[in-house]
Amino acid sequence: FAARGWRVRVVAEEWPPAEDGHYDVIRAPTNSPPAFSRHWSERLAPSAEGVVFSMERTVRQHLYRAGDGVHAAWLERRAATRPLLGRLLAPFNLKHRAVLRLERATFNPAFTGKVIANSPMVRDEILARFPYPADRIEIVPPGVDLARFAPCRDAGRREALRLRFSLPRDAVVWAFVGSGFARKGLAHAIHLAAAQSPPLWLLVLGRGRRNAAERLAERVGIRARLRFLPAETPALDAYHAADAFILPTVYDPCANATLEAAACGLPVITTPANGAAAYVAPILVEPSLDLAAAAERCAPAARPFDLARVNEELRARLDEKPCWDALARLVELAA
Repeated sequence: FAARGWRVRVVAEEWPPAEDGHYDVIRAPTNSPPAFSRHWSERLAPSAEGVVFSMERTVRQHLYRAGDGVHAAWLERRAATRPLLGRLLAPFNLKHRAVLRLERATFNPAFTGKVIANSPMVRDEILARFPYPADRIEIVPPGVDLARFAPCRDAGRREALRLRFSLPRDAVVWAFVGSGFARKGLAHAIHLAAAQSPPLWLLVLGRGRRNAAERLAERVGIRARLRFLPAETPALDAYHAADAFILPTVYDPCANATLEAAACGLPVITTPANGAAAYVAPILVEPSLDLAAAAERCAPAARPFDLARVNEELRARLDEKPCWDALARLVELAA
């Protein structure tokens, strides 16, 4: 936005100052989404000038980008994966109750001029749960830097990455990129990799309960085929070392890693609960499928990466430039 000549003020709990002075930072001394929203609406919003573009659940904004999706929808999907006691206790969780109240206020049309959803899934979740007008919801996907996230055409780089990650040169490898292993579905990915014939190798980049994943991999017989990458590893390295990408997530409004992997030409395995599925022609693994049926559905991705199968038309649709232009147009219309 600053590059388009606009004056930008960033309101955040923590944000680095702009070295080039292209934007100003206003710190909000809060430590939770509800507190941040109160600080904004009570202290800062009354004197705010210009267009207010919010990327958090707040009230009193011209545009709200619902990048975190719908919390109520996430809780519903999560409940289906939890034991009975967890489902019974969930309604009494004070944090979730506070976020749900804030979410209802955010999706009140009196407080938010337009909503920007990052996927059709998120738009549909909003319309199903809140009295927000459909004609005030715009869908703008995140987009991908296609110059950076491109298929690996250098066999030497691919071989060097596999050597660095202790992967056999000719192994079939699935990459899993995402933090919060339980929500992102790492356990399901381990089961699906183990169920292939022969079992596949799984490359994991992200943060989560590693010990639990290792114990599961041991039980299903692929502990030796599970590789955890250091957190600082570039995601691009994981994509370029892999033959396919897997993210059987419980809920993701629009997982950026899914778009990045598809831009790198990888076949994608994910679930209908990933909003990014609308953009990448994935292999979909529904929660209702048993393991054998899900593994069979994933079988087309259990083969070596082939540059000849890269879908360039799909890649072109993931370009971030039209997405940024669409956001800029919405800001201009709100001005």
